[in-house]
Amino acid sequence: MRSRTIAAAVFSMGLAGTSQAADINEQGANELRSVLTHSLSRDLARSDFVTVKPAGDKYEITYDLAKFFDKINSSVFSVTGFKPLSLFAQPVDQGRWHLTGDNGLDIAVHSPTSDIGYSIGSSSLDGVFDPTIEMMRSMNIKSNGVKFSSVGSGPRSGRKIDATIDSASFAHTVTDSKEAGKVDLQLQTRLQRLNEQFTLRPHGDPVTFTADSVDTTVSATSLPEKELRALFRFFVQHVKAKQLSESGSEKFAQLVHRALPGFGSLNKTMALTNAMVATDKGKVGVKHIDYSFKMDGLTKASNVNFELRADHFTPDADLVPAAYAPFLPESLDVQLGMSDINFSGLIDTALEAVAKRATPVSGEVIKRTMFPSGYGTLEFPKISATSGVYDIEVSGKLKGSTKAHSDYSLQATILVRDFDKTVAAVQAAAKTDPRLNNVSFGLLAAKGFAKTDADGRMRWDVTLDEARTLTVNGQVMKKP
Repeated sequence: MRSRTIAAAVFSMGLAGTSQAADINEQGANELRSVLTHSLSRDLARSDFVTVKPAGDKYEITYDLAKFFDKINSSVFSVTGFKPLSLFAQPVDQGRWHLTGDNGLDIAVHSPTSDIGYSIGSSSLDGVFDPTIEMMRSMNIKSNGVKFSSVGSGPRSGRKIDATIDSASFAHTVTDSKEAGKVDLQLQTRLQRLNEQFTLRPHGDPVTFTADSVDTTVSATSLPEKELRALFRFFVQHVKAKQLSESGSEKFAQLVHRALPGFGSLNKTMALTNAMVATDKGKVGVKHIDYSFKMDGLTKASNVNFELRADHFTPDADLVPAAYAPFLPESLDVQLGMSDINFSGLIDTALEAVAKRATPVSGEVIKRTMFPSGYGTLEFPKISATSGVYDIEVSGKLKGSTKAHSDYSLQATILVRDFDKTVAAVQAAAKTDPRLNNVSFGLLAAKGFAKTDADGRMRWDVTLDEARTLTVNGQVMKKP
């Protein structure tokens, strides 16, 4: 699907300069080809990797991507196996173009660290391009028989990945944003019957991951489409350059800054059904997994939030000792967030390193740049787990210094329902594993400091300051 996206993106850039014609003819085909290649470097434009010809009431555009990659292949990587891909462009209402295409794919990518194979049995594209915004207003891609393989070489020798997907679908829509000159983007993908097997080290045992379905949605608001398109054109024109010149680095920095903050908001959700991980030790299944990611634009004070929820874990019986089986969670919910992250400063630091051809930026510099106040705060609005013998929820925040030997402080609230049932379960398990007696004793001691909320849950409000003073429900438990 990646090659189809490349072709559609390059095609979309070109169509922006075309004018609708009443007739489909050779002159229109030549004009269309000129526009399709005007944003490319001179050697790419002359490579004949794009051809256009009339086809009834449409234009047939053929992308010979083998010629494209012949121009950009280097000692770093090479791509082989491309067959020509065809798209059809038909003028429709409002000055827009209807794009269609049906192709397969079977390519190989070689680099010093890996050899990659990627194939698609069949893939269809259907979409509408709008020249007024120089973007696809809608696009749908459906693929079947997707296969991927990667074999490590050099320092990654021994790593191996094999993956198959029975079918995959991709849907994309673009609408006008509330802000002038910007657009909102929505993407949806669905993978059915994903099967992946990977080995991480030489002679290591393989790990298999499977899922009946993987559904992903992505939405982004207030995208500066003109500025992002200019960045894309710069990339295409300099894709073969091993190193940017001084003027090229300055131009790249200007384009990046014009595009910032990149978007107003970004949201991503992912849902997996009947996921399973299998190793030589056994299998662990999860009936449903939900993941979400949210963030503001790339500003001086951005917010980032994550959430992961998993339900109904089903490990093989011999993976979990019988004494611990009751404590396997039925559901797990983790919510995390960070605020006031200086992504804009981080981008400036990276651009400066590129311009000066400096060594990679150190981790300490990255931390200081991202958190100029000297502190970062990890918030956890909710971390909860439930099973037949416990129901626990934790919320709070952890604040830490960005210094090498960092100080930190903690504020947290712990809520537990049916606490006595949990203690009884631990005591029963201790008959098999005596080490749990210490856990039982600790729980009983903690009960003495608990408060009871109106809903019957037991509560512990915990604080730990930078001087290492621990307080539980107002009582000082430990001083340095």
